Amino acid sequence: MSNVVLWTETDHKTRAELLAQTCNTQAIDFKATAPVTLQGLDTLTFWGHGFADSFCGLKVEEFVDVVSGWVKSNKGVQTVEMISCNLRHRQGSHPDSFTTKLVSRLKKKHAKITFKALPVARTKLGVTCEFSILQWHPRSRTWAYCAAPGRDDKYMFGVCLVLQDHMPPRGNHDGFFRAYNSVLGSGYLHTNKIGKDATGSTKIEACRMNDMLCIANNAYMLAGAIGSLRWHLVDIRA
Repeated sequence: MSNVVLWTETDHKTRAELLAQTCNTQAIDFKATAPVTLQGLDTLTFWGHGFADSFCGLKVEEFVDVVSGWVKSNKGVQTVEMISCNLRHRQGSHPDSFTTKLVSRLKKKHAKITFKALPVARTKLGVTCEFSILQWHPRSRTWAYCAAPGRDDKYMFGVCLVLQDHMPPRGNHDGFFRAYNSVLGSGYLHTNKIGKDATGSTKIEACRMNDMLCIANNAYMLAGAIGSLRWHLVDIRA
């Protein structure tokens, strides 16, 4: 499979180039460069900021147009990958996620193409998360995908604290992947919950083993090195 990594936001340039290096391909700023024909290209890999109503700074129809331009120049494209935060989730106030709104339009225009993104995050109790974030740690080239339900993103960022507390300067495990494995092995998720301090700020506090409110029951967490990121993308179903 031959892919190209497409980015456009400045803060995603380095990580896109590292992903391209890992995949033995090239990274292209798709807003600064018109679609080009690449021999054997069958996968478009987009990496950028994601929200319930936009991806890489584009609304749904704008993103469809970008995909269409690349498909026009590369008839062999069979897969479109989208790497980002929040694409699968409503962010509380939106009626649908970005991918829910996107997939019906894409399937009408590009019915033979498979569209992929990170999975819809659900808690152990089966609740679909409202917010998700794809964190990037440059030094270790590792990532973490964290998600949680809630009317706002405070609980989700509380979940992020779990991994951050296991990394320097407070913890000993450099990189999200090592911190993630440390958390899983320690039983931490089953004996702690997300609470609030006297000022209303999110904090992690101890709870009984497997308490209904413990993090293990009420959040979603996944982590890995950059080389494994695309492995976790799943097909988006209409």
